[in-house]
Amino acid sequence: MSETRRITDPETLKGLAHPLRRQLFRQLAQFGPTTGAVLAKRLGADAGQIAYHLRELARHGFLEEAPELARNRRERVYRAAPGAFSFSQRDFDSPEARAIADAAKAQMVNEQLERLAVWERGADEWPEAWQQAMTSSESYLRLSAEELAGLCDELHTVLRRYRDAARQDARPDDGREHVFLFFHAFPERPES
Repeated sequence: MSETRRITDPETLKGLAHPLRRQLFRQLAQFGPTTGAVLAKRLGADAGQIAYHLRELARHGFLEEAPELARNRRERVYRAAPGAFSFSQRDFDSPEARAIADAAKAQMVNEQLERLAVWERGADEWPEAWQQAMTSSESYLRLSAEELAGLCDELHTVLRRYRDAARQDARPDDGREHVFLFFHAFPERPES
């Protein structure tokens, strides 16, 4: 199991803050290694533009080339770099660095909500078993900061266990689909 890479450098985070780069990274992380040409077709983007953004993602350590997967010497296959990454807005002190972190976080949240909206619009098209397996949940808990941190650590442990098991057992015909899971856990106070 790979360690989570903590991003504290604003230039590194900036490497992922561009909307097209986020889409490229997500495609590689979710669906696996592929070429820039395939990514350009999937995203309806210019191949030259895709190549530039793939190089930028690689330069910042978010993806890597996978030459062993190429069909010939000219073909370039890319994959998401192994392991997870995280960042916290509080790790960025200068106003410029904080603006990059804030923009990256806002973009991530907007993308998460858009992906949820896409699911909701098309949920009826999925087989009943998938509709039953899906969940949405809101919980109202009263916790200390330490309890919230412990809850989040336990949830991450469960997620890693499922991720690692799926990687070990993966077969094209195993009945699995790509699943997007996100949750937010934070304190809030009643509005005055």
